[in-house]
Amino acid sequence: MQLDRVLENLDFRWLQPNERKRYINRIHNVVVVIEKRFPEVVRPEQIKLKHAQYFRNEWLPNHSASERTRQEHMRALGLLVMALGRDQSWLGALGITQPKGRGGRPTSVGVKKQKP
Repeated sequence: MQLDRVLENLDFRWLQPNERKRYINRIHNVVVVIEKRFPEVVRPEQIKLKHAQYFRNEWLPNHSASERTRQEHMRALGLLVMALGRDQSWLGALGITQPKGRGGRPTSVGVKKQKP
């Protein structure tokens, strides 16, 4: 699956090259898993919420023993959803949103504004 358009929507300028590569590899891994399970999905624009939920609910718990690795994959899944221009409700349905009262450092990866 071609991810060029998706990656164009992400802003990696604040990351080191090795961090950038790690994010891209994780996003690619998410897309490959979805593509294998759902062969009808051949373009990133065809990814639906049910595909992302499969990744989070089924594949990720069975293929990742480390909590840190799961968090990194979920971060990549969130970036993929935002880069595709999906609705913010997807992030809530996937459990990616951060509660308002909780602090923390903002992410270094941005998403460029999309044309409507």
